[in-house]
Amino acid sequence: MATATKTKSKKSKSEAKKPAAREAMTEEAVKKGLKKLDGWAHKNDMLEKTFAFDSYLAGVAFAATVGTLAEGFDHHPDMLVKWRKVTVSFTTHDADSKVTQTDFKIAAAIDALPYPPKG
Repeated sequence: MATATKTKSKKSKSEAKKPAAREAMTEEAVKKGLKKLDGWAHKNDMLEKTFAFDSYLAGVAFAATVGTLAEGFDHHPDMLVKWRKVTVSFTTHDADSKVTQTDFKIAAAIDALPYPPKG
């Protein structure tokens, strides 16, 4: 006697429900969120900010700290380290490379780091 076997269909990643923090934000929501951050901009579907430092090594140390913080969020930025400047850019790849609440949360955490701005 043959028995029927039920198979569970697995949803693909794109079909699975994304957490709210990983859903793309509307342009209006991004503009509202930027008002709560210091110096961040929305460019090319990314949150971006350039930080200035008194020395190259201070910028490198800052970049390492941002990398460590990002690891804790499981959300990693693109970073460009230049002489006494570090540009940090975030987008959420699993939200079609758009800005999400997660980008804003980590941007706020970076702003809270005890690195004094150059000046």
